[in-house]
Amino acid sequence: MATTPMQYLDKAMNTLRDLGLVPEKTDEAPVIALIERISDLDEDKALAIARTLNQASLFNEFVREQIEAMRIGERYRDITEQFDTIRDDAKSMVEQLDDGKIDLWERAQNVWMKVSRGDIPDRFNKIKDTYLEVANDSRDQIDREHTILNAYRDFRGALKSSEVLAIQILNKAEGVLEAQKVALQSAADSITNAGTDDRETLARLELARDAEQRKLPQADER
Repeated sequence: MATTPMQYLDKAMNTLRDLGLVPEKTDEAPVIALIERISDLDEDKALAIARTLNQASLFNEFVREQIEAMRIGERYRDITEQFDTIRDDAKSMVEQLDDGKIDLWERAQNVWMKVSRGDIPDRFNKIKDTYLEVANDSRDQIDREHTILNAYRDFRGALKSSEVLAIQILNKAEGVLEAQKVALQSAADSITNAGTDDRETLARLELARDAEQRKLPQADER
């Protein structure tokens, strides 16, 4: 059996709930009011579409925030930058010894280096600590990212399945519209082909035609 939008959506939502990412209350999407106006065409399909679209902003927002919050790459960049500062400062200190002495200005530069970036040994220790931290976090964050992306894939399945349902409702609505056009034309023909001058009969036929004419814009809008 094909997976339904609700099965996709429930699976995706359960994943977010397990991660603690589902708020207690979410605002209803504006599109829900529009879907309610076509719900009489197929209530179950309209409900499935409404539930899916109502969670669209939730998934887009949370997936974006969670992926952006994963700082493994950023911390690796910190490690690289720390190595760069060690290389640059070590090179500068070697150059200071070219003339066999360290003058007052060079001493001031070394003091500023220690104050602003720390001793080179301290920076090596910081690199070690950062690397160990990243190594500990990597597996958890990769697993979390994998879980979130799988939930998003399930939601995309719900969204595409809902699109199929929406096309089915659209086809049904177009059928209703065509049937209404036929009904209106039939009511108009009944007046033309009445073959009578009886005013009451004609008035009843015109009343029926007007009733069908009022239904046409409603069917067209829907």
